[in-house]
Amino acid sequence: MAKIWTRTTKFDPHCAALADRHYSRRTVGSPQFMPPGQTLVLKAPEAVWGWWRPHPDAGITPMNGLDGWTCTIFRNESSVLSSEMVWDAERALLEEYGEVGPDGLLTYVWDRKVASSNPGFCFKKAGWRAAGRSADNKKTLLQKHPWWA
Repeated sequence: MAKIWTRTTKFDPHCAALADRHYSRRTVGSPQFMPPGQTLVLKAPEAVWGWWRPHPDAGITPMNGLDGWTCTIFRNESSVLSSEMVWDAERALLEEYGEVGPDGLLTYVWDRKVASSNPGFCFKKAGWRAAGRSADNKKTLLQKHPWWA
């Protein structure tokens, strides 16, 4: 598989414009589209991906209590298969940091806001599994450990 992503910042204007069209965007038009903390932001010609975790030195625990890297945004408007982009984003994270934490890789999919009969399908095709619900019960928690087949 070819390398899809290149690294960028959470202030990249092209990525911010893509983020503005994502259902999770809190402040459309804001130049920053990722939460504070440790991030790995990836971009492709028509896609954006953001990995996030609290900075290890901050002593902050995520609200869900899980220790891993969370995909906080994935927007794909390209012709590349989303599942291939998921795999390549995993590769980029492991190359950059070499570890993912005891709870692995995490993301939430807001089922009713995704135009799919199988929300999170691209993650599931890449080996992610449903692992629970968000505190408000609106989103499915998907999780993957790199050692899962």
